[in-house]
Amino acid sequence: MEEAAAPIATIDCPYCAEPINPKSKKCKHCGEILDPQMRELELLKSQRNNPQVFMNAGGGAAAAAAASGTGMLRRFPHLMHILLVIFTGGFWIPGYILMYLFRNKRYYY
Repeated sequence: MEEAAAPIATIDCPYCAEPINPKSKKCKHCGEILDPQMRELELLKSQRNNPQVFMNAGGGAAAAAAASGTGMLRRFPHLMHILLVIFTGGFWIPGYILMYLFRNKRYYY
């Protein structure tokens, strides 16, 4: 006589409600990680690979340079502004002065 195989007990995935093995560390249906330690490691790994950089009002380039580790300041484009002043007959002077005064000092020196 054959013994009837005991049915495998299952639980529902907390993310997709599909039946899964209670010992599973990852859901085979939705791919969510169920093990708390693995979930925390995956979160830390994703934060290390994709740091969140919030870019606003011209500070994004400086934040990106700081995040990449370069940290180098760029020169303010004086030559370009002087050429624009020459070609526009002096109409660019107020723009040059305003841009220099309100430049991002963390990004330009």
